[in-house]
Amino acid sequence: MADGSTAMLEKLAAEPVETRSLPASPCSADQVRGAGWRLDDLWLPAVVLRWDALRHNLDRFAAWCAERGLDHAPHGKTTMAPQLWAAQLERGAWGITAATVAQARVMRRFGVPRVLLANEVVEPGPLRWIAEAIAEPGFELLCLVDSPAGLDAMEKALAEAGSPRRLPVLVEIGVAGRRTGVRDRGAGLELAERVAASRWVRLAGIEGFEGVLQQRRDTEAPDKVRAYLDDLAALAVAADERGVFDDSEEVVVTAGGSAYFDLVADAFAAMPRLSRPVRAVLRSGCYLTHDHVSYERSSPLRSGVDPDPLRPALVAYARVLSCPEPGRALLGGGKRDLPYDLDLPVPLAVHREGITTDVPGRARVVELNDHHAFCDHEAGLLAVGDVVELGLSHPCTTFDKWALIPVVDADGRVVDAVRTLF
Repeated sequence: MADGSTAMLEKLAAEPVETRSLPASPCSADQVRGAGWRLDDLWLPAVVLRWDALRHNLDRFAAWCAERGLDHAPHGKTTMAPQLWAAQLERGAWGITAATVAQARVMRRFGVPRVLLANEVVEPGPLRWIAEAIAEPGFELLCLVDSPAGLDAMEKALAEAGSPRRLPVLVEIGVAGRRTGVRDRGAGLELAERVAASRWVRLAGIEGFEGVLQQRRDTEAPDKVRAYLDDLAALAVAADERGVFDDSEEVVVTAGGSAYFDLVADAFAAMPRLSRPVRAVLRSGCYLTHDHVSYERSSPLRSGVDPDPLRPALVAYARVLSCPEPGRALLGGGKRDLPYDLDLPVPLAVHREGITTDVPGRARVVELNDHHAFCDHEAGLLAVGDVVELGLSHPCTTFDKWALIPVVDADGRVVDAVRTLF
């Protein structure tokens, strides 16, 4: 982290915010650390971070990347938590990835020295901010471009801002029918040559995101991912043969969500030697907390596949409010509290009067309203007042619902809190 970031993190930790799950509100992370609360003290519904799992995932993924000679710029949008970005940088992350200029602005403010902005930027105001930011010593920003029109907008804004440095950009290759990125190698080469001739931007490498493809291991999706990654690598090789990286000391090739980072590593390892050193960068972000459903289904470091798997670090607790019909319980937690865009929460255990009962397969969340979860269950399994422990799917749509997330240790003590800045 850049100079001054420690003071910024300390200021953030001392700043009280309104909370929903803590016994006191407003409350700061510093206050949480000294409060002596336990899991049973939290107001429900609550989402918590399990410290042991979080620490394990940080170390496990850093080691995995180091073993393969890969750099890592984890997607910071997953958490939007400077405290967790710092933990990733301390473990050797090359940078932090942003999805928007607004996110990059927060990252710069909290001392992230290098931001990979994995998106096109064509808005004049944000481009003016970029021109000012990259003029600052000690801060580096890279962003994407996927069309001549986008390049024109970028050059116009940077020229009007009088940018003192050329902005490093990555040509993005996409997937037909999906989101941004050139659709074929020919268009990518033409764009790379245009970028290389620009006065205002500099070609730094090639980028892609295989996460736009289906994220399942039990279909033909992995083969499609391999083919896409082969195209990405081939574009980098062809661009290098055209001499478009002559102004760069290295060529950045980057991809990698949290489902297929093993396939990305394989594709980058198979690339031939280029005229410049290649910096292969993964951008996986959800590895940090893993999850109970979506990434447990798709990650190469999932349980049952890897001997030292990632561990789910996010879990929710909700109380049974009503049992209006046999086999149907209403839990006090809904769309405002829990992620639902990929999979519904999964009941893991029931806590009643100090006794915990594991319930996988015996209860199922079938629907979420704003503040209620419809949970179907075996007859007699749930009663009003029970606390249901829920496994979650997709960390990105969990963190954004909570401004201050309690961190609990293996003994149920609330030992910290993570502040998010969405």
